[in-house]
Amino acid sequence: MQNANSRNHFDKKDSLELGERAEACFAEIARRSGWKVSASSKAENIDEHWDFHIVNGEENSNVEVKSAKRVHRNDDGIQFKFTWVEIHGVRPNDTGWLFGKANLIAIEKQYSFILVKRLDLLSLVNKNVNFVANVPDPQKALYKIYRRDGRKDKLTLLTVSDIEDIKFMKLEKERK
Repeated sequence: MQNANSRNHFDKKDSLELGERAEACFAEIARRSGWKVSASSKAENIDEHWDFHIVNGEENSNVEVKSAKRVHRNDDGIQFKFTWVEIHGVRPNDTGWLFGKANLIAIEKQYSFILVKRLDLLSLVNKNVNFVANVPDPQKALYKIYRRDGRKDKLTLLTVSDIEDIKFMKLEKERK
């Protein structure tokens, strides 16, 4: 079972639950697709930025699962058009999950997870993001740097179609 995360004081809605639900869904789909799935330890999750180790024959990877999210914290619901990428984490020495030890990043879509190689995503970010353009509003963070008030993190927003262009693998959700 995946390690329990804890709610931070900025999470006034359901961000924790969205992440946990996406991780559980990903693990179930990966197992159903023939992968052996092992959860990271709490330290690996926090310090190395990966949620699961997956193995299928000779193939194996550490995977960081990213749930669908709101663009703005106060938005009513999640959306599937954009995805946040963490360039620097909330802790002072935290380089963020883009620079973590995951080989693959699993981005949640409405009916699937698309998996991209972390280094391909890093190349995409380096190619498209204006690192000197800092914006105060998350709605303006597309290809720019956004920092949340009172936090050390640096985030950027990409379109999910950008991510689709570098897709390594796709795992379909079960439709009910």
